[in-house]
Amino acid sequence: MRVGRPWTTFGRKGRTRFALALLCGAAGCASPVGDDAEASARHERPLVAEGTLRPPHAVDSLLSLVDQTAAVVEGDVTDVRSEYSERTGPWTVVTLGNVRAHLGDVPGEVRLKQVGGSLPDGRQLVVSHVPRFVRGARYVVFLRNTSWSLSPVLDGQAFRVESVGGREVLVGVEGGLVSGLGSAGVRRTAPVFETVDLSGARPALRAGVEVAGLPEALGREAFVSLLQNHLRARGLGVTGAFREEPVATASARSVSVTPASGQVPAMGSTSSQPERDIPPGQP
Repeated sequence: MRVGRPWTTFGRKGRTRFALALLCGAAGCASPVGDDAEASARHERPLVAEGTLRPPHAVDSLLSLVDQTAAVVEGDVTDVRSEYSERTGPWTVVTLGNVRAHLGDVPGEVRLKQVGGSLPDGRQLVVSHVPRFVRGARYVVFLRNTSWSLSPVLDGQAFRVESVGGREVLVGVEGGLVSGLGSAGVRRTAPVFETVDLSGARPALRAGVEVAGLPEALGREAFVSLLQNHLRARGLGVTGAFREEPVATASARSVSVTPASGQVPAMGSTSSQPERDIPPGQP
């Protein structure tokens, strides 16, 4: 993998490319590169062959969400670390401990291996639409049952447990509160919290947000119960298995790209264009 160019993407043959950001500086590169022998050996294992897995498709409804879900789990973020190899580039590995499976079957500890992380020269590779996790926080996460190349978390469906005004709420990756379920999937409010930064610090409420005026939002038990009731009423359930490793074609290659027309990139980073684990031609 080459990383010296200021505008860099990873791509895969026959699929859309996704945008990456290279961020420099010690403050923005807090996660060290894992260099112990065990992590290195684990990272160099052959990746899963794509032909053995069902390909992903767009998540545009509750049905398409459930169809691609292997498990819905709840767990504590006990570790966040970077792994790197010349063959596949940087990855961030998030470990969930004290895992409770609400739907599906998973072990008591789950590793979420996601594209992006620290490079050997200290820079940080950031990928759009890969959720960032807060160390020590508890999450409710939807895990994929399909092949994947960016993240095993299904379409950014990772919800952090927070307390607002003495009431437990679930917070999405964009900072909105989980407020229900509908035919389109998980409902969220407008952003209430700031987004998680590269350091993984717990975000604060956005300026001007009044705790007393927050809309109704769901906590863990209420959300999981609502989801289970929706599935039961429709005779649906989660199927398949969660796989920690990406597909074989996730091996990285870099190409030059240019900023989007009319956009000026921030200092030290590229423009970020939305991208998801979906086949070409899908929205």
